[in-house]
Amino acid sequence: MASLFMPDQLLREWPPGYGGVERVAHELAAVWGGTVWSFDVQGLRASELDALAVTYPRRCLPCTPALGRLRLPLPSRALWQLLRSSRPLHGHLPSPGVLLLLVLARVLRPRRRVTAHWHCFLEPEAGLNGRLYALYQRLALLVVPRLGGVITTSPLLREELLRCGCHQDRVAVLSCCLSAEQEAGALALPQRLAEPERPLQLLFIGRLDSYKRLDWLLEALATLSQPWRLVVVGDGPRRSLFESLSRDLFSGQVERSVQFLGRLDESAKLAQLAAADVLVLPSDRSNEAFGIVQLEAMAAGIPALAFQRRRSGMGWVGQLPGLRWAQTPDTLAEVLQRLAADPALRRRLGQQARERYRAMFARGVWLTNLSAWDQR
Repeated sequence: MASLFMPDQLLREWPPGYGGVERVAHELAAVWGGTVWSFDVQGLRASELDALAVTYPRRCLPCTPALGRLRLPLPSRALWQLLRSSRPLHGHLPSPGVLLLLVLARVLRPRRRVTAHWHCFLEPEAGLNGRLYALYQRLALLVVPRLGGVITTSPLLREELLRCGCHQDRVAVLSCCLSAEQEAGALALPQRLAEPERPLQLLFIGRLDSYKRLDWLLEALATLSQPWRLVVVGDGPRRSLFESLSRDLFSGQVERSVQFLGRLDESAKLAQLAAADVLVLPSDRSNEAFGIVQLEAMAAGIPALAFQRRRSGMGWVGQLPGLRWAQTPDTLAEVLQRLAADPALRRRLGQQARERYRAMFARGVWLTNLSAWDQR
């Protein structure tokens, strides 16, 4: 049901898509019912079927040609309509173009409710791009405290925003969530059994890019003494390199296998979650700040492993009382060895993962927290 609050949203990507930002915007729009404005930087509007059912209006803003990752809106009737509207506007960051329009919307209509969704802190990089990202982030941290409020996805990011100058009364934590259909499908899966003879079944889901560090997972698995199987779901520019590394490390080894499946639809992805014992997301940057797929794993009854990084909530999402580890790259092999050698531990962690999901990330919890934000 649509909310009476009815904000419009603004983001760089075209929802629902496959990334975290567009999935968050999609779930908000499913409740709020407002229009979602997008730069559609990947051109998905005309080239791809929606991954999830869409019940809200979407509009595309004309933009400049891409300069690296930078896209800025061009003057247009649609842009003027967005800026002159009196409806609340909620923009998803990071994006220089979105940040610019949030400022313009606030200047043109000072009484309009203009808010932001702070998805991540960008990791410092070398070179010109790194300096430009740093400049953008400094500007964003000057603008966001002056907006009507800001949502972020974990307590860790909230604390960092407060440290950077945001007022505590204006920063809310609203964790990412699954759709009602995703949640129902995952929670319906039976809990794993402790099967002593069954090899450890690992799952990686994500874009095959440099910062996802699938190579770290493959290298850690090469040190394990127990048998295992890894399924890789997703596609991206580094896929061929990761496939080559996998062949170099494990070619001809019957008890160690890696299968690359590419991008899967929701039902096929759920089938892989049902077969897995553990999800591993070895990202190496704070740009990856939550990892919605961790929620899918936890709801499905399997633990999710991620590194703890400054200015990121990735490691926080799946933390379980039954698995104490440093959540660092150099301890990944050790924790995987423990899981491979102890089926009973895997089963207990799966139960704890589902309990944590129900208590902290279930859709009902998310809706309650969203309602509290709407009433601010």
